[in-house]
Amino acid sequence: MKNALKLTVVATALFGGLVACNDAFLDTPPQAALSNATLASGKNGVDATLIAAYRSLNGWTQNWNESAWGAAPSNWVFDNAGDDVHKGSEPGDGDAMLAYELFQWNPSDGDLRSKFIATYEGIARSNSAINTASEFLANNPDEAEYANGVIGQATFLRGYYHFEAYKVWKKAPYYFEDDVDFQKANDQEMLPLIIADFEKAAGMVADDRGGDVGRADKMVVTAYLGKAKMFAGDYAGALSAFNTVINSGRYSLADCFYDNFSVAGDNNSESIFAVQNSVNDGDADGGNSNFSERLALPHGASPYGCCGFKTPSYDLAFAYKVDANGLPISTVGQSLDLLAAGDASPVDPRLDFTIGRTGVPYLDWGNHEDSWVRGQGYMGWYSPKKNGHAQGDASLSGSWSGAQLSNLNVELMRYSDLLLMAAEAEVEVGSLEKAREYVNMVRARAGNCAQGSSAIAVDPSSAEITWATYQVGTYDSPWSDKDAARNAVRTERRLELALEGHRFFDLQRWGQVENVLGEYLPREAELVTVLQQAQTPAAKHYAFPLPNTEIERSGGNLVQNTGF
Repeated sequence: MKNALKLTVVATALFGGLVACNDAFLDTPPQAALSNATLASGKNGVDATLIAAYRSLNGWTQNWNESAWGAAPSNWVFDNAGDDVHKGSEPGDGDAMLAYELFQWNPSDGDLRSKFIATYEGIARSNSAINTASEFLANNPDEAEYANGVIGQATFLRGYYHFEAYKVWKKAPYYFEDDVDFQKANDQEMLPLIIADFEKAAGMVADDRGGDVGRADKMVVTAYLGKAKMFAGDYAGALSAFNTVINSGRYSLADCFYDNFSVAGDNNSESIFAVQNSVNDGDADGGNSNFSERLALPHGASPYGCCGFKTPSYDLAFAYKVDANGLPISTVGQSLDLLAAGDASPVDPRLDFTIGRTGVPYLDWGNHEDSWVRGQGYMGWYSPKKNGHAQGDASLSGSWSGAQLSNLNVELMRYSDLLLMAAEAEVEVGSLEKAREYVNMVRARAGNCAQGSSAIAVDPSSAEITWATYQVGTYDSPWSDKDAARNAVRTERRLELALEGHRFFDLQRWGQVENVLGEYLPREAELVTVLQQAQTPAAKHYAFPLPNTEIERSGGNLVQNTGF
């Protein structure tokens, strides 16, 4: 079922109107490309344009002049600016990424340009799918249900890609299917347009995607509508959308936290929307795999061989420590150190499904070792774990990087994410007790399994676990203090969603960049000394700079974000 979205025909070279271009050749029909009229002549052509739009979720445009890493669907490069992860690797390798956590952001950075190009490629493909389906509908009015379903999905994808642009830049141009000016200004508020696209899509897509795994249906779109309203500060509107999804009964938490990060668990009951990855599918370069995520794996003598980026922070590891009741201990003001295997401190079992620690089994590959850490302590001694595939999972054959490339999906939104967004909205405009219920659902599930040695997931009380004391409790006393409830929800988002690309964007939308990171950086810098070079997080760090190249190509219509 994962291959439902695999692009098997290269019939989508028609995507003119790329916003990064303003050359006259856009007016010239491309050679050896299928025209929109040809594609619109039948369902196969319409489906091809829609599948191409979904393909852009992967991020990797297969343009070797661009960076795949900045375009990664998890946004891991930009999440380096938060308190969960470091750039990783070693000095001199990928130092443009280091600039994000040093708050030395540069509009000339290639990762920003690659994110822009990949995002607007997705937008162009979405608009092309809308136009193709619309032309098909005009010629086949009896196929309205099918054509409108395609238009609805493509409209959702257009909103999704613009949402990605909003999260990174806050002010970026918005492109529609009938645009002819591809040098638009970034002078429109993006969130109302994103919300409008999601609302339109919700009225057009199918109620249930059925066997079309990976596609957007009404519940997927409604979930993102709630998220967009959350980012807009419309908590009541967000809560209404989240309640629609929750009350639908479509989704439930997977039994084990790890199920969300295993190939066997792909597209489970918790997965709302995910990048559908595949390998050994005819693309020798692994372009349909987790290509943009592949640097974020253990290095050296590890089973993956490369590349040691996305190193979890000491502060994140500490955040998984719990008190006598199994509840989180605040990291604020804490002196940090390596949380080594065998440490007596009780910890949340999600720690060892999120972070690779020496002396602790790494999935089913044996114990994590210091030799797996690139840079040997330069940015810490941990490895990322959520996007590592297990033994026996498919990896790319016949490629030097095949051990890193797998068919493990990249989760874009999980039900636990939605529950915690609903909890956040309940804190702001609803019931503190309902918020506590949602947080406890997530915490209770966290206690169902832990990293084992005889199997990847075992009971947390298993005698085979000698490297940690796992404990996770629920909030059993009623919540009556709004500030305390808000903090508990935010903490839970960090623990549940770490390394999935949400943390820094959460800090931005909460208005906590200066407070949280200003407190974190000096403590983390005691161990990761390169952070002593960091600039002080400031107001300008609520939006990344637009790429200089795109401002130039816009003819000056794009206005740079303040402070850059």
